[in-house]
Amino acid sequence: MKTWQATVLVCASLVCLSACNNQTTSENGDKQAQVSSQTAKKGEEVPNFELTGVDGKTYRLSDYKGKKVYLKFWASWCSICLASLPDTDQLAKEAGDDFVILTVVSPGQKGEQAEGDFQKWYQGLDYKNLPVLLDSSGKLLASYGVRSYPTQAFIDKEGKLVKTQPGFMDKETILENLKTMN
Repeated sequence: MKTWQATVLVCASLVCLSACNNQTTSENGDKQAQVSSQTAKKGEEVPNFELTGVDGKTYRLSDYKGKKVYLKFWASWCSICLASLPDTDQLAKEAGDDFVILTVVSPGQKGEQAEGDFQKWYQGLDYKNLPVLLDSSGKLLASYGVRSYPTQAFIDKEGKLVKTQPGFMDKETILENLKTMN
């Protein structure tokens, strides 16, 4: 590769990264400032939520009191999220009396497509066990301080936040985290 081609490639990459960073800041800067005092904190009870799933059912966190909850925030444009959906679907299938798997998408937030477009897109996928909750207002997203996708939240049987973790997490690590929670 010639020097000028490498220079152009590096400059283009930096421009793209800068644009992505600026977009995230401008989309979220004001909203995060308004909800920062409401962000879920480790060891504290998380607020209840009520969201509709792509399946049309209503999901309330309070319905899962007494179970451990794995809450995964993801987006349709996130390649890491999409690559991990088969494992998340399998975990949801394996969930029993001890834990539940819930996933959250926020249509119209952080670059996610509109709700109708997301639902149409999601219907083309073949996940049979995966509850996908729709947080169109972005309030749940903000209350967990989600800044990147995927982000996981682990909630214990008493409804207290054990931890949140951004980035990829494999199936075995998720199960290990669930096992170590009360």
